[in-house]
Amino acid sequence: MDFSDESVKYIDAGRQPLPAARKFPDIVVRKDLRRHAFSQDAGPPKTKSVGEDVKREDAIRQLCLEPLPVLDVPVADAVDMAAAAGFSCMSLWVNSPTPQFEAPCRVEQRAAPALARQLKDAGITVRNLEVFRVGPGTDISLYAAPLALGAELGAKTATAIARDGGSETAEALARLTHLAVGLGIRMNVEFLSYRGPNSLSQAVDLVTLAGNAGTGILVDILHLVRTGGSVEEVRALNPALIGHVQLCDGPLAVPAEGLEHESASDRMLPGTGEFPLAAFIEALPTVSLGLEIPRMSAAFRGLTPEERVATLLQTTRSFLRGD
Repeated sequence: MDFSDESVKYIDAGRQPLPAARKFPDIVVRKDLRRHAFSQDAGPPKTKSVGEDVKREDAIRQLCLEPLPVLDVPVADAVDMAAAAGFSCMSLWVNSPTPQFEAPCRVEQRAAPALARQLKDAGITVRNLEVFRVGPGTDISLYAAPLALGAELGAKTATAIARDGGSETAEALARLTHLAVGLGIRMNVEFLSYRGPNSLSQAVDLVTLAGNAGTGILVDILHLVRTGGSVEEVRALNPALIGHVQLCDGPLAVPAEGLEHESASDRMLPGTGEFPLAAFIEALPTVSLGLEIPRMSAAFRGLTPEERVATLLQTTRSFLRGD
């Protein structure tokens, strides 16, 4: 996930004082759309095979709390919430995408030793690091400290947002990947619907142009759907290219002017929208599935942060198990 000044505005709007916590209305998992979600072909529901059950249980074990749902929460509190909800994996924000952007969940170097102990005690591993912009003229040395911080906390991957798909950006990406690999971290390019390489194929082209086998791709289903991508495209990829995945749900279409707002602030929980989520998951290799589901809409404002985090995991598990 990347943020422009416009994205910061959307997120800041969600930081206004919240009303006292109230009980959130029951989340309706749209069973009328479950066939669409689990298959791109219309037809009668099929009996689940043992292999499908194993795949779904494996996916549940890979569920990871991403930073956006807890952007307004100090990182130490976010770890406690993740553990209480039942997560065993989370991603961390270690680098601000713009000088203007700051958030309570960002990890500071001085807090790293205590955070490392807290993560260990909670039984939570760190998966992905956000977020590193690359383009012509990017000073990659500025990313050495946040990447080292993430490595100290046990991170395995990090997200790169490319300015464009040109040769200078590819060269900067190769240098960033080299820096990350030296710290035991895999760099993955995320394509967005509203800027930069804005399709899965363009992200693949950029990684190929960078010519570095250590670079992978982060596939966020929101951006896959919004850029006209398909489950078939994901299935056709070399599985080794997919380094991290982010899940959410949503309507099949939104106005173009709403893409950035939706991405940064207002996504839907799995099973409540129209994305082909289960078909998408079934097309993936074994990989961590980040729950990238910010919910700053008015309907969600009454929940405490603890309830927000618990709802993410409970609803996703229920969807994956077909409850």
